[in-house]
Amino acid sequence: MSKPELLTDETTLNEHSRDVSVFQIVPRAVCYPKSALDIQSILAEHPEETFTVRVGGTCMSGGSLTDGMVFNMSKYMNAIKIDPEKMIAEVECGAMLKSVLDQAAEFELMFAPYPSSRDICGVGGVIGNNASGEKSIRLGATIDNILGLEVVLADGTIIRTGAMESTGESMGSMIRQASLKHELIKLRQKAGEELVERIGNVRKSASGYRLEKFDGSDLTPLFVGAQGTLGIATRALLKLVPIPKHLKLVVISIDAISELPFILKTVTRYNPEAVETFDINTFTYAKSQMPIDTAFCDRFFAGGNVGLVVLVELSEETEELTEARALDLCSILVQSGIRVETVGDKLIYQAIWNVRRHSFAIMRDCNIAGHHAVPCIEDVIVPISEFDKFIPALITILESYGIKYGFHGHIGEGSLRIVPVIDFQRSKEEVSSEIINLSREVFILIESLHGNISADHSDGIIRSPFVKEFYGDRIYGIFVQVKDLFDPKCKLNKGKKVRAGFDSIKKYLVD
Repeated sequence: MSKPELLTDETTLNEHSRDVSVFQIVPRAVCYPKSALDIQSILAEHPEETFTVRVGGTCMSGGSLTDGMVFNMSKYMNAIKIDPEKMIAEVECGAMLKSVLDQAAEFELMFAPYPSSRDICGVGGVIGNNASGEKSIRLGATIDNILGLEVVLADGTIIRTGAMESTGESMGSMIRQASLKHELIKLRQKAGEELVERIGNVRKSASGYRLEKFDGSDLTPLFVGAQGTLGIATRALLKLVPIPKHLKLVVISIDAISELPFILKTVTRYNPEAVETFDINTFTYAKSQMPIDTAFCDRFFAGGNVGLVVLVELSEETEELTEARALDLCSILVQSGIRVETVGDKLIYQAIWNVRRHSFAIMRDCNIAGHHAVPCIEDVIVPISEFDKFIPALITILESYGIKYGFHGHIGEGSLRIVPVIDFQRSKEEVSSEIINLSREVFILIESLHGNISADHSDGIIRSPFVKEFYGDRIYGIFVQVKDLFDPKCKLNKGKKVRAGFDSIKKYLVD
């Protein structure tokens, strides 16, 4: 058996020192495993090392960065097998999500979470961050669409969970998994309803550990969103769904934030395929970066004081039914004095979706000299009933810092991507302090509205230090016990989720 590929050259280490976050950490080595057994052997050969795992390197929170060893799964562990009859995909976690979607599309199937980064992210990252996207409002986030996992634990034990659990597990693996379940049942009982209350009145979250999803028999939800801190997922069984055939886009122009709760509650009654948004600031930056595309979209922001648009995509079994649903929704909104328009022109349809789907890149590349977009509060989620309170309060906080910003996101689920553009023409101490103080103020607001600090980007370097503040000492203590149960020596993605300090934000911030 050949040994796994292990590299320590400067070029490789530098390539793995960055992701899409504002952090940089140079690892000691990069390993390209070919199987779960390779990972198992490296863990055994390096008992004092710390490890993290990486595929596409698209994490916004710094989740895949480490000064230890990186397992890069993308080179060899990328097999994909589609079963169109059962509507499942068995994939290695180093596969790119686009490859999974392309192969599934041959059978008119798709992986439902459909995140915005789907063209560049890996399956392992989707699982590690509990990713979701524009289709999630109807079909759920990753945690709702994973049927089972193969996972290498910190002690080298290989376990299989959920629908994969019975596939050839050793006696040692069965005993280890049974022990984990036994202890987790006690921790779930100990957490009680306080855990659910702390998570918030929201449809999805990726902060902390999803202990509330553990039913006593399936460990899968513990690993989804855990950012590789509990184990390294090597294979996954993904649930697939039919690709919608009949789509209709309704664009709602918003000039009064107070209208949002009514609009969103009305829209969700129609079981939409997607409910997305972007604001005038994002659109203004988009016009300078993609003027040909965005010229089609000017009219949605024209007149009055339009601050944002909401995109509602409907899909039903037939074209006629989809059209009827769109007309009915528009009629109700128009009767309430709300400006709506259905989009039939393909160029306009594509243009407005291009702005939404590239919103983060638009803000990242906004070209204000000496300024950088900082993903720190970009993943918050609140109940849709609170948006009329949330957005004005959020803007007040941002303006008190004199920060430029844009926002976009999966607003139908309450998830909003707020991207502050921060002045880096100061000392690292000043910049990092502003990021921490801004985040803390926004997270306090989020907590007061029964939301959550992370919808689907997880905690990483940027949010892990706030987990204790947000969940409180008791629930945070239970999270620590979950981590210690799986990884008592803290070998896997050290400094993420628990035992994370604000000094990491200051230390690793790219200046």
